[in-house]
Amino acid sequence: MKYTKRMRKYIFKYKGRLFFGFLFGTLFSACDILIPFIIGNIIDIFEDTLSLSSTQGIELGIQNIITHILYIAALVILLILFNYLFGIIISLTGERICKDIKNDLFEKINSMPIKSIDSKQRGDLVSRIINDVDYVNTAINGAFKQFYSGLITIIFTIVFTFILNWMLALIVLILTPISFLVSYYVAKGCFKSFKEQSAIQGNIGAKILEDLNNIELIKSTNYEKESIKKFESINANLFVVGKKAQFYSSLTNPSTRIINNIIYAILCIVGVVLCALAYYKENNMILGATCTIGIITSFLQYANKFAKPFNEMSSCFGEIEQGLSSFKRINDILNEEDDIDIGTTKITTKVRNLTFDKVNFSYEQNKPLIQDFSFNINKGDHIALVGPTGCGKTTMINLIMRYYDPNNGSIELNGVDTQIIKKSSLRSKIGLVLQDTWIFKGTVFENIKYSKPNATKEEVIEASKNANAYSFISKLPNGFDTIISDDSGLSNGQKQLINIARVMLKNPEIMILDEATSNIDTRSERKIIKAFNELTRNKTSFIIAHRLSTIVNSDNIIVMKDGHIIEVGKHEELLAKKGFYYELFNAQFDN
Repeated sequence: MKYTKRMRKYIFKYKGRLFFGFLFGTLFSACDILIPFIIGNIIDIFEDTLSLSSTQGIELGIQNIITHILYIAALVILLILFNYLFGIIISLTGERICKDIKNDLFEKINSMPIKSIDSKQRGDLVSRIINDVDYVNTAINGAFKQFYSGLITIIFTIVFTFILNWMLALIVLILTPISFLVSYYVAKGCFKSFKEQSAIQGNIGAKILEDLNNIELIKSTNYEKESIKKFESINANLFVVGKKAQFYSSLTNPSTRIINNIIYAILCIVGVVLCALAYYKENNMILGATCTIGIITSFLQYANKFAKPFNEMSSCFGEIEQGLSSFKRINDILNEEDDIDIGTTKITTKVRNLTFDKVNFSYEQNKPLIQDFSFNINKGDHIALVGPTGCGKTTMINLIMRYYDPNNGSIELNGVDTQIIKKSSLRSKIGLVLQDTWIFKGTVFENIKYSKPNATKEEVIEASKNANAYSFISKLPNGFDTIISDDSGLSNGQKQLINIARVMLKNPEIMILDEATSNIDTRSERKIIKAFNELTRNKTSFIIAHRLSTIVNSDNIIVMKDGHIIEVGKHEELLAKKGFYYELFNAQFDN
C-alpha cells in the first residue's frame, strides 16, 4: 500500500473528529480576521465623528464606536474558545492516530515471518516504532495544525482585502506565488534530507541496542574505544545529514519573511498614495475602490496577518517533511508480508512420530545448509543434536517450529506434512527452552503462567516444584508475587528454571532444549538437568548441547556436519566407532 493511501486511511478513521476540529479552526481564523476589519471601521467612524458639529451626532458616533468595541471583545472571547477547541481536538486526534500506528506496527512485527525480522536490524525496528511515530505525532499535533490555521487565515485575508480594496488585494495576489515557489523548492530538499536522517537514526538505534545487549563482552575485551569510534562515525554522518536537513528547514522561514516584508512595504507605499489621491479628489474612491484611513489601517493589519501564516507555514515544512519521511519508513514495515499460514489441519491426536524426509534448506540461495536430511523420531525418543557451530542444529529446530520451511522435502508429524498443519496447532504441541532466558517485568507468577494464561496459582506452584524452582522462588521477598525482570538480580540458572517451569505448565508433547545449559554454572546445571529429566519424561525431546556430558543418556545422538548427518547412535556406540563424535567428545576434555 502506498504511504499516501495508508495515511488517508488513518486520517479518515477520525474524519468526524477532524471535521469539528477544522470547523473550530476555521471559526477561530474568521474571528481573528474580523477584528482588523472592525478596527478600521472604528477609525473611520471616529474620523467622521470628529467632523460633526451637532452634539447628537457626536453621541451617536461614540455609541457606535462603543458597540464596535464590544464586537471586538466578543470576538476575542470566541477566538480564545475556538482556538482551544481546535487545538485540543487536533492534538487528541493526532495522539489517537499515532496510537493506532504503534498498535499496527507492533501487530505487524508479531505477524511478520521470522526470516523478515532476521533480515532487519532490531534497533532500527525499535526506532521506527518510537522515533518515527513521534515525528509523525509532531507533524500532526504541531505542524499540520499550524499549517491548516495559516492556510485558512490566508484565504480569509484575501477575501477581506478584496472587500476593502481590490487594487491592493491584486498586488498581494500577484506577489504571493513567489513565497509559494520558494517554500516548494526548499521543502523538496527537506524531504530528501530528512528521509536520509531518519534512516541513519535507525542505524544509531541499532548500534546502541547492540552495544547494550553485549556490554559485558565489550568491557571484558576492552573494546570500549573501538565501539565508541564506530558510534561516533555513525553519529558524525548523522550530524552532516542532520545539518543539511536543518539548513533546508531553517532556510524557508527567513526567505519567505524577506519576500513578505517586501510585499508589505509595497502595500504601504501604494496604500498611502491611493489614500492621498482619494482625499485630494475630495472623495474616498480611486478607480472604483474605496480608500480611507480606516481601510488602509485595516489593510496594513491584514498585510501583517497575510505574511505571518506564510512565515509560520514555511517553518512547518521541515517538521511536516520529517513526519512524511518517517511515515514512509513506517509504511515500509506495514507493507511487509505477513507470516501466511496455509495450513488448515489441526492435530487432535497424541504425537506418535516426527519424520524428516529428504529435507533441503538454505537461508541464502546457492549456500546450502541442510542437504538431503532424513530421520524418524518416535514418541518418547530423546534425541540429541550435536556438531560444530554452523552445522545446522538450530536450523533443524527452526524447521520443526516452522519459523522457516524446507526448500525441498518434508517434515511430517504423525504422517502429516507440517506445512498443511496450522502453525498454532503445531506449536501448541511443542515446548521450547532456549539458551537465552527471557524474563519480562512482572511477578514470578505472571512470568510462569505466560505459557498458559488461564492457569491457577496451584498449577503454577506445581510446575515450579517440578522444575526445581520452588525452593528459590519461596525465598524471594514476596514469593510468587515478587516483581522480577531480566536485570532484577536473578542468576542465569534461576531465570532458566523459571523458563522451564513456564514450559512445564504448558505440558507439551514435544520438548526442544536448545543449548539451554550453555550459560549456566555447574551447580545450577545439576538442578536444571534434574528439571529437564522431569520435563522430558514420556515426551519426545530434542536436545542441542555443546556440553556433550549432558546428552550421554540420549536414545539417539545425531552428529551433524555441514548440514549432513554423518553419525547416529547411542553415546557408547559412537565412542566405540572413534569417528567425528569421538573427536568432539574428547576435545572438550583435552581443552
